[in-house]
Amino acid sequence: MSKSDPSLRTKRAYSLAAQLKNIGPTSNAKTKFILESTPFDNEDETPPSGDWIITGRLLPNCDIYKDGSIRIQLIIGPEYPFKAPKVLIRSPIYHPNIDRNVCLELLSNITSWTPTTSFISIIEEVTKIIDEPSNDNIKHPEAASLFNTNRKEYERIASETFKKHFLPRN
Repeated sequence: MSKSDPSLRTKRAYSLAAQLKNIGPTSNAKTKFILESTPFDNEDETPPSGDWIITGRLLPNCDIYKDGSIRIQLIIGPEYPFKAPKVLIRSPIYHPNIDRNVCLELLSNITSWTPTTSFISIIEEVTKIIDEPSNDNIKHPEAASLFNTNRKEYERIASETFKKHFLPRN
């Protein structure tokens, strides 16, 4: 199959989107995800051309975010699976590594992306970034500065922001 083969894109994305149902809130998976919509929801229709959007909610594990969920979208371009999907955080979040776009080496570093990388791996990496802020790949300098100089204040602001905008975990 060539890089432009639409059937490869459809088969791979459909299969991986279906796997996301296996890491729901009642699963035994360490990382939890609530799948809300995919371009494959109506099995009688062919997915549209152009970008496809998978929408769902992450259920982070850290203290700040453990009582709610965070809406994200995977934007799957026409070059998929040879180019990584884009990950967007749709829920407001105060975080050093997130500014609606996820600073995710797995997705931004072309050498680490492979066509066999699963959507579950992406969800696991995004959840890890949310649960474990780092000084690598800063996207929100103010949050990063506060995270490093006044952790208590960072946690207060992050928690308040999350409480204003969080989504339920079910």
